[in-house]
Amino acid sequence: FVIIGGTLGSMGAMIINSGIEIDRDKVMSRTSRRPTVVGYVSKKEAILVGSLLALIGSLIGFVDNIMTAIFIALGVIIYVFVYTILLKPRTWLNIVIGGFAGSAAAWAGYASLTNSFNLESFLLGFLIFMWTPGHFWSLALKYREDYLNAHYPMLPAVVGITTSAKAIAISNALMVPIVILLFTYLGLGYLIASTILSLILLFFSYRLMRNPSKEEAMRSFIFSNIYLTIIFLIIIISRLI
Repeated sequence: FVIIGGTLGSMGAMIINSGIEIDRDKVMSRTSRRPTVVGYVSKKEAILVGSLLALIGSLIGFVDNIMTAIFIALGVIIYVFVYTILLKPRTWLNIVIGGFAGSAAAWAGYASLTNSFNLESFLLGFLIFMWTPGHFWSLALKYREDYLNAHYPMLPAVVGITTSAKAIAISNALMVPIVILLFTYLGLGYLIASTILSLILLFFSYRLMRNPSKEEAMRSFIFSNIYLTIIFLIIIISRLI
């Protein structure tokens, strides 16, 4: 049930986000075709439907246990109120602190199976927290002009391309020890696989730092998606073996 509840919660949060940001989305090429922007859905409708989905998703979490429901709701609250409303329009730290929304999703998944929150679950969530800045700064570097036009203080819009590329590399490098540390719970196979994947990620970060272009930023963004997906697949497989 956590998959259903978490999916509805995430969908709800993103729809609310689209409603809140409709005016800025109009001047960003990446978001200019969203249903809210083209007029298929009004701002009020988006916020209403999104809130309903988020509520239903959180309530479904109770089928597993109360902790799962709390973490699903926490993810929605952080994404909508902390990230979208409070931080995104005001500070380049928006995506850093907003990364806890992703952490809450990992904690919800862990809680659904164990009804607990411990060091292992914290590290899983902290992994996503550390992964988030480098991942989304790569995307923001690709669409830097969009964020400038919308007056969003995303890091690449604030400090420029070269400094952002260095920040992405540093952020990814700081994440790697957290990823590897999980081998204490998951064994040698995980250690080997996660180390190889992390070296590839750092290679993409190095390429971006050497050539801070939109093309390299997109390559970094795409591989960071692949990276996190494979890491969590390895975690699941390691737990099943």
